Amino acid sequence: MRSSVLVAFAWFGCAPPVQPYPALAQDCSPTRIGKVTVEGASINDIAPLAVLEGTLDDPDRAQRIAQIASELLQARGYPYARLDVTRHVGCGTELHVAVETGPHFRIASLAFETRDDFPEAERELAVEDALGTVNAVGGAYLADRMKRALVDLQHRYHEAGWIDAAIDAPRATYDDARGEVAVIIPIHAGPRYRIGRVIARGGAPATRAAVVEALGLRGGEWYNAPRVRVGIDRARRTTDHRVELRYEVAADRRIVDLEARVR
Repeated sequence: MRSSVLVAFAWFGCAPPVQPYPALAQDCSPTRIGKVTVEGASINDIAPLAVLEGTLDDPDRAQRIAQIASELLQARGYPYARLDVTRHVGCGTELHVAVETGPHFRIASLAFETRDDFPEAERELAVEDALGTVNAVGGAYLADRMKRALVDLQHRYHEAGWIDAAIDAPRATYDDARGEVAVIIPIHAGPRYRIGRVIARGGAPATRAAVVEALGLRGGEWYNAPRVRVGIDRARRTTDHRVELRYEVAADRRIVDLEARVR
């Protein structure tokens, strides 16, 4: 047994050293991006472009990704960030990215210019983006995302009964010295509408009564589109008839009449 152990140690001691694999030949084909360099920022700041190293060269794709990298910088609070990508011949095609970040800004205040009763928390939630890092106090201000969010917020107003609501473009005031931006959003809510008549037509009297009861809507209540949709779905489930709902807006009386048609 002792001799076999010595033989084993001797075998390992005489084993040839491990030889490293030869380095892969660098592909300097002009159809590939050999290198991406950056000036004015770190390579992490242009990560979407940096990962193009070694990929097939596609100028249109590189330009689209440069736009994405620019938007990511803007989302971090650099609204004036610009990227300039130039191409050079080296080991393949080399991309040089010149970055101008401009000053850094954060939202110091975000106010809604209105006197309506729409829930403040819901307004803020509608415009906030990226888990509070964009279009929220303390985060970055992105005008394009804000405009899209305000379209959704206006729709929420309509759904909650402010049928005539309109929202103007936001006003942003930049303080270069403080690196802050104040945002004001003007909202013209107009009057809030109530439910007027709730009636049913067609079918037997008992069926009409059952449909109105299933709707669960009463005249005089605030108009609320999600509640109306829930009511009509409930009426369709609880009767054996096809039920369609018609709306009639009376702007002069600020009401919405509802008529369920039973077939």
